[in-house]
Amino acid sequence: MPELAKAYEANQYEDDIYAAWEASGYFSPDNLPVTSRNSQLAARSKKQEAFTIVIPPPNVTGQLHMGHAAMLAIEDLMIRYHRMKGDRTLWVPGLDHATIATQNVVEKKIWKEEKKTRHDLGREEFLKRVDTFVQASKVVIRTQIKKMGASCDWSRERYTLDQGLSLAVRTMFTKMYEDGLIYRGNRIVNWCTRCASTLADDEVNYREEKSKFYYLKYGPVIIGTARPETKFLDKIIIVHPDDARYTHLHGKEFDVPWIDGTVKAKVIADVAGDPEIGTGAMTITPAHSFEDFALAQKYGIEIHQIIGQDGKMTEAAGGMAGMPVEQCREQVVARLQEKGLVERIDENYVHNLSVCYRCDTPIQPLVSKQWFVAVDKKVNSRERVSGLQRPVLRSLKERAIDAVKSSDITIIPDRFNKTYFQWMDNLHDWCISRQLWFGHRIPVWYKRDPNLRMHPNDPNQDEAAIYVGIEPPGGEGWTQDPDTLDTWFSAGLWTFSTLGWPDAQKTSPQPSPKGRGRKSPLLIGEGEGEVPMNDLQLFHPTSVMETGYDILFLWVARMIMMTTYALDEVPFKHVYLHGLVRDKLGRKMSKSLGNGIDPLDVIAKYGADPVRLSLIIGSTPGNDVRLYDEKIAGFRNFVNKLWNIGRFILSNKANSQFPIPNSQPQTLADRWMLSRLHRVIQDVTNDIEAFRFSQAGERLRDFTWGDFADWYVEIAKQQLAASSLQQSTLGILHSTFCILLKLWHPFTPYVTEVLWKHLHRITESQNHRINLLMVAEWPKADKKLIDEKSEKEFALIQDVITAIRGMRSEYQLAASVPLTAYIITESQNHRITLQENSSLIKKLARVEELTIKKSGGAGSGFAGKADRPKESIALAVGTLEIFIPIGGILDKEKEIARIEREIEKLGNYRKQLEGKLENREYVDKAPANIVDGERAKMEETKLRIKTLETQLESLQT
Repeated sequence: MPELAKAYEANQYEDDIYAAWEASGYFSPDNLPVTSRNSQLAARSKKQEAFTIVIPPPNVTGQLHMGHAAMLAIEDLMIRYHRMKGDRTLWVPGLDHATIATQNVVEKKIWKEEKKTRHDLGREEFLKRVDTFVQASKVVIRTQIKKMGASCDWSRERYTLDQGLSLAVRTMFTKMYEDGLIYRGNRIVNWCTRCASTLADDEVNYREEKSKFYYLKYGPVIIGTARPETKFLDKIIIVHPDDARYTHLHGKEFDVPWIDGTVKAKVIADVAGDPEIGTGAMTITPAHSFEDFALAQKYGIEIHQIIGQDGKMTEAAGGMAGMPVEQCREQVVARLQEKGLVERIDENYVHNLSVCYRCDTPIQPLVSKQWFVAVDKKVNSRERVSGLQRPVLRSLKERAIDAVKSSDITIIPDRFNKTYFQWMDNLHDWCISRQLWFGHRIPVWYKRDPNLRMHPNDPNQDEAAIYVGIEPPGGEGWTQDPDTLDTWFSAGLWTFSTLGWPDAQKTSPQPSPKGRGRKSPLLIGEGEGEVPMNDLQLFHPTSVMETGYDILFLWVARMIMMTTYALDEVPFKHVYLHGLVRDKLGRKMSKSLGNGIDPLDVIAKYGADPVRLSLIIGSTPGNDVRLYDEKIAGFRNFVNKLWNIGRFILSNKANSQFPIPNSQPQTLADRWMLSRLHRVIQDVTNDIEAFRFSQAGERLRDFTWGDFADWYVEIAKQQLAASSLQQSTLGILHSTFCILLKLWHPFTPYVTEVLWKHLHRITESQNHRINLLMVAEWPKADKKLIDEKSEKEFALIQDVITAIRGMRSEYQLAASVPLTAYIITESQNHRITLQENSSLIKKLARVEELTIKKSGGAGSGFAGKADRPKESIALAVGTLEIFIPIGGILDKEKEIARIEREIEKLGNYRKQLEGKLENREYVDKAPANIVDGERAKMEETKLRIKTLETQLESLQT
């Protein structure tokens, strides 16, 4: 094979490597090779252990962003690890149709290009345009996912609007309707006038805004409101029963001069009134407030729509009908001022304005006939519930809460448990209908037929007949509901619908006739009557749901509700939440700030591996991560370091025996290297199993760059010069690096695969399908090779070399300057270790003469200061003392003066720090992390002064 280039150029390898992975078929669990581990598992359990992730499906609205890149990097890490570990590993890719987002994008595109609306085109033509857009987006997004190195099983790719998932949605809707969990009714909903559709509670964002707050005279009370335009028909005053200011008004009625004449008002005492807010009295607007709507239902109060779905005033506004909300507000206030009904206006009222999560349009709470999921209605469990021996009545909300409380699902990090439970406890019925054209059309048909019995679960219907079903009803005269389902309804079925539900079921299939079962680990039973297991049985519950913490409630909670209801099992065992990807300054990436990073741009510039590392290392679950060019460039340097290590090993391997046999350690450095390697295997494996991905990467990087490259590779260069050590040294170099490539593969799949190919001399003419690193067995730590004694002994050698190197750097002595070193220690074991490795110390520390002696006592070495080398620098390494004579090397007087100046400067800095830390007010009020930082600076300063004083003492001796 050709030699490796001096630098790793990712763009010369990545596409070919990904093509080789795809061609191997190993992305599919059906094609994975048999390893020693998975064959043992299959033999024991008749079912190989599965590890499954279904990808959080990106929206088909365009290009992926860095949040998607973070998700892909973390999930691919887990998938590659478990595949190498021998698990039956499946990563299901897919895309989400994203009802509102996709329709908005296409509508804007059509308007920009043709100046037409969807209504101009009609529903059928508009949906054709959407499909054309979606098909093009799918190609782009697949390419982006592949560029990240994601090893998804593309043969199982799904789309939330494909035929199978559409069947799943219709089946689930019908099943829930029949169980009374889906109903239709007039309820107050979040309405986006821009999207012309409802939004679920968790699709509403909040934006802090300063506006006006109006205090209005309403009969005998003063009421406060930020929205006077909704008050046209307010007739009910709510006060708290215990508010003494209004007890005389309880139950009273009176005429009140108001916006359009006089209204008859009534006072109701209810605990919904809050004496601490405003004047403690409020009027209610049932059609435009969730709280007011609930009060209207409680007391049977009339509900009048003041604002329409188009965001304009209705006929209830009288002469102001048809006006936009803002214009109407101004006119209402002007009219009330004319009537002397405005007491005062607060110009600096700050509140959280509810806005659409897609287009940022202010939300209008409106009453509308919609379809809802009843989250509090209890229904029978159809199968045995985990942890319970008999069927029980439980609501969707209770199921979702129990799944996490029982630890059937673990949320990582666990601090999100509290927010999850708070959200679930306050969950209201979920509005699932959307007034959109694109999406899953609601599987309900209406017909005015008085002879057809109405379904008891839909008492509020206007139509004479209703049909809910998986397929359209027979006969004529039926009209399908024009609305579509909330995107999150189909997304809630994602983990099991992608695995074949409802065609595939969790119950075991009946045995097939003799000879018809497949002989594989995918069988139930033995010998005759074996039957194949389906994907739902093999891979569900899935193993991990890895997603952003920002959609814990939008999506994750809904998956738990829907899956526990449909299958009576959890959708996944773990939820791993990654944070947002922010810029260098910690700001959220956005188009308006111009600080976004396109994953494809940085992959083209640096390669996929550095991008993956920059999103994993330094990122912990639930916390945001900062990303910027310098960070990615730093990880590119590390990837090149890995490459250069490979080049060094290959250059020495060229003239050696092949394959290189496993070698026994011959030196302390060999034993230390193998011990550290197997300790790292153990620690990294434990880290990945515990979802500590950043820690695993940091540990690996420190070992690779520090222990292996900076120490063992440098030592190996010395050992390779000795003929007796060549083969063993090269063997340890090769085997250690091969294991490192395995450990690094889940993090940096591309460069490790290229190096693996060269290290194993795999040519294009050979069938290297089974030699791909992606299916190599994950290394296992050999505890017999973990040698604490060798690690301690070698740590002593490292400390001595590091101290002498540090001295050279401190005094700016070139490597060519010859040094003599005296090491004094009481420990005989230390002296033996140092003596046996003296040649190594001399070469790596660049010392020409090295003397190792026992301290104290006549004739046993240096008995005191008088016996130390004159004009020498003293270095302390634990209980060791190292003396390096500097006569003729340094200008002693100049060096003493330099050190004294630095000690004085550091002393002044220490006084400043002491002043801060002795100031009780500063310590109590400053953020804890700032105070801790100042204390750390103090300790560093003290240590530096002490080191300099030791150097000064040495020079003055």
